[in-house]
Amino acid sequence: MRIGFDVAQTCVEKAGCGWYADALIREMARIAPHHSYTLYHQFDRWINEDTSEGTALPAGVAENPFRGMAPGRATEAWDRVRAGQPLFGRPEIVHANSHQAPKINGASLVFTVYDVSFWMVPEYATEANRLACQDGILRALHNADGFVFISQSSKDEFDRVLPNWLDTNRKPWAVTPLGPKSRTVAVTRPKVRDYWLAVGSLEPRKNYETLLDAMEIYWEQSPRKLSLQIAGGQGWKSERLKTRIESLRRRGIVNYLGYAPEENMPGLYMGAEALIFPSWYEGFGLPVIEAMSLGCPVIASDRASLREVTGNAALPIDPSRPMDIAQSMLSLEADVELQSRLSRASRDRALGFTWESTARETLELYERVLARNPN
Repeated sequence: MRIGFDVAQTCVEKAGCGWYADALIREMARIAPHHSYTLYHQFDRWINEDTSEGTALPAGVAENPFRGMAPGRATEAWDRVRAGQPLFGRPEIVHANSHQAPKINGASLVFTVYDVSFWMVPEYATEANRLACQDGILRALHNADGFVFISQSSKDEFDRVLPNWLDTNRKPWAVTPLGPKSRTVAVTRPKVRDYWLAVGSLEPRKNYETLLDAMEIYWEQSPRKLSLQIAGGQGWKSERLKTRIESLRRRGIVNYLGYAPEENMPGLYMGAEALIFPSWYEGFGLPVIEAMSLGCPVIASDRASLREVTGNAALPIDPSRPMDIAQSMLSLEADVELQSRLSRASRDRALGFTWESTARETLELYERVLARNPN
């Protein structure tokens, strides 16, 4: 196959969508080197000012026609593609990962659905973000030939919003759960673990306000009084949250690390007493599987896709109840056997999630799409 792959979101500070694109194309190229790959660092209307940080594969593995291309030239190039000119690399199939769904002459389009939060819980997004994601889905309904869902939960919610749409329109689809960026390893965690960890951008969906409430309860009751380390980008709708974090930082309760580079994350997970993930809503929950793969115990919301990821290998919490979160923290830090059991269960659970499986299932979907839509 001649595969075109959207890596536009890998050129900026990576959130879940960027990590998905990065990990998936690397694994596909590893397990299926007989296919040809063209990476698009500028993709449709997602035009980056700088592509130097975008995903790069070794020379000879993939073509990178947009890497280093100025935004103006990239915009003109995509205008020509939308007008019917062939896309660089002349792909048979193009995989869209940045909420873009262009009609590409001579190629089938596969579109990744991360979630439909912009319809289910629009209050968690900015208006601009909500409209951009909604526009991407609506364009995909017209232009995409196949759909990828990153969890069964995201597929179920798509079906609730658009009942029977996939079957009625005879669109091939696949649910392809994700994997950890680090391979699951059986290593000894440090004996001294002196912080709790939260991972995710500062945005309403991540539910940091409730977590900070829980931290204050925990701080009053714990004999150890471990601080909370937050690793995540600036996010949106977070000015009040940032002010509160600064106030708690002065008391030694919270420390905001900002966006943490990929190479720092394994050490953060390994050194944490636990990852606390009280999110209201997730399409999958990559930080959870990352932590579990390294034997870091997890305290996570008992919601939607997070139940798919954690199974019985985490402490479930009601994300609306700070006391529930604080009590789980207090119980975990006081019980060495519980810590060990969750660490072992986490690693065992994470073994069932691999990027190799994600890549193979995605490639199989490409084959099904091309069988229905020979170019």
